[in-house]
Amino acid sequence: MPRARSKILVLGGGYVGLYVTWTLEKHTEVDLDITVVEPRAYMTYQPLLPEVAGGHVEPRNVTVDLRQAFSHAKVVRGSVTGLDSRRRVATVQTIDGQEQRLEYDHVVIGMGAVSRVFPTPGLAERGIGFKTIEEAVGTRNTVLENVARAAAATDPAERQKYLTFVFVGGGYTGVEALSELSDLSKKAIAAQPALRGEEPRWVLIEALDRVAPEVGPELSTWTLGELRNRGIDVRLKTTLKSCEDDVAVLSDGESFPFGMIVWTAGVKPNPALDAMDLPRGPKGHVVANSRLQVVREDGSWVRGAWAAGDIAQIPDTTKKQQPAFYPPNAQNALRQAVLLGESIPKAIRRRRPRPYVHYTLGTVASYGILKGAANIHGIQLKDTWAWLAHRGYHLLAMPTTDRKIRILAGWVADALGRIDLTPTDDLEDPRHDFRVEAEKAGAPR
Repeated sequence: MPRARSKILVLGGGYVGLYVTWTLEKHTEVDLDITVVEPRAYMTYQPLLPEVAGGHVEPRNVTVDLRQAFSHAKVVRGSVTGLDSRRRVATVQTIDGQEQRLEYDHVVIGMGAVSRVFPTPGLAERGIGFKTIEEAVGTRNTVLENVARAAAATDPAERQKYLTFVFVGGGYTGVEALSELSDLSKKAIAAQPALRGEEPRWVLIEALDRVAPEVGPELSTWTLGELRNRGIDVRLKTTLKSCEDDVAVLSDGESFPFGMIVWTAGVKPNPALDAMDLPRGPKGHVVANSRLQVVREDGSWVRGAWAAGDIAQIPDTTKKQQPAFYPPNAQNALRQAVLLGESIPKAIRRRRPRPYVHYTLGTVASYGILKGAANIHGIQLKDTWAWLAHRGYHLLAMPTTDRKIRILAGWVADALGRIDLTPTDDLEDPRHDFRVEAEKAGAPR
């Protein structure tokens, strides 16, 4: 008699979706029908996005094509529009606008997080985040194009505006991205004879009293000093009140024109959760127990529902002070996903899954070539050693051997060749030239 196939629905194709599916596909002792739902065709390795912005890594090399990554899992390109946990069915709007109903026996909630923004006037019109490849490439292009515009400008005030860049949010992601782009702007300016003697202005706005708190208090203080030594205008205990009409207005009363504003002030759970009937924590995360099972307020399991990664509130039982939860980072998402891939087959065979327990390996951060900070098992590293640790760790953590080789080859070429200052902003509107000629010819749009 053939075994009954268990329908596994994986929502999200990031760290959680990729690694839980990889792990599930290895379990041949159970018959699984796996479906992965993700709007994009690829998974993005976000820790290397600052290097994409800096031009050290090609954008496609920090992606993993989902269809190629899986041996038999089905990939549905689309967004989740609803989930009924009692009936065990999810609704999905595919990229062609069709609606599908997907039934499941087990569902993995792993759609990750999105940028957390506030109703700041002008932000929607002028701001850009830093969570996707498109945003990383977009910030790089904007820096290079603004330097070119500054070189062409004859008005000193207009030139200064183009050379003023603002980052809102001083976590280590923001500091890494700012550092790479700041170095890029200086190299681009040096290549413009018309800008000889000019310096870019980089402003980092942070509501807390420190930057890069993830690396620990001592290295956080050191990072602040390093940024200021590099000419970065760091504003602590400060917020952005408005950025309308290309003018940044700060809570300390200062205002100034800017050429680019990047928002890296934290993340929040994917709003797709609003269309689901799952228990939520005080900050909007899916509530799960240490076994990554979605649970109700009374601790009972929402049968068949599992959660991991940035979207989930997972209790950290290693901490003395409770309640405590694991931070939303790639280190935890990857390990939770692997455990989940082991736990679902156990649950199918009516075996008890083991709890998630992870002692952090530390934090590595790169602040540009040969610069960085790292705290690895309590050992603090700075500059070259920290930068090498950052590159070594993320090269090993990057999924697939193919991508590891491509990234390493790119680093070697980057070290041996000249810096690439080519903007690719035309790729953002590839029909522009053809559309102009068609309009001249009188063809309707």
